[in-house]
Amino acid sequence: MNNIINIKKKSNRELRNSGYVPCVIYRKKKNITFSVLISTLKKNLLKMNYYKIYLKIKNYYKMEAILKEIQFHPITENVIHLDFYELKKKNKYTISIPLISEGHSIGVSKGGEYKLFLKKIKLKILKYFFLNKIFLNISNLEIGNNFYLKKIYNPKYILLHFKKEVIASVFPSRNLLKDEKKKVNLINQKEKEKEKEKEKNIN
Repeated sequence: MNNIINIKKKSNRELRNSGYVPCVIYRKKKNITFSVLISTLKKNLLKMNYYKIYLKIKNYYKMEAILKEIQFHPITENVIHLDFYELKKKNKYTISIPLISEGHSIGVSKGGEYKLFLKKIKLKILKYFFLNKIFLNISNLEIGNNFYLKKIYNPKYILLHFKKEVIASVFPSRNLLKDEKKKVNLINQKEKEKEKEKEKNIN
């Protein structure tokens, strides 16, 4: 990545106003803070399909690093901060990656509503194993079904969440609930009419 500069004594706000994004590399010895042009990010890092990169910070540091997390502004969704880990052979690293739903839920086809509760997940991984996202196959989710975290278990990484945590669910939609209520009311009405007919015949 080019156009990376060391952060001097400017605040993060000043850097962002100048078109730079504050960054930090976490290391065993001493963390390194620097900044990168947002235009460089858009051309390079944000278009990459992997999190492992080679960083060259002026003439001071050259190293392999892994992208730990990208922080976005909650309203504008602009990148406001980047966190990296320096890569070492035997180290384990904690990263945050997005969960992507794929497939079309059976429950949604029947009128249900799909809800993804966990959009990002934290993992602990080794240097030799990298991934930038995890896909959730939701094709078999019926109305009332849940997708549990344990379904994406992989021995190559450690999930830093409860395995029984619910990632996603398919709920009955409001319209579906209304239709069900109408059906129940119609059945009850028919049953009442039958009872009235029986009473008339008895009398």
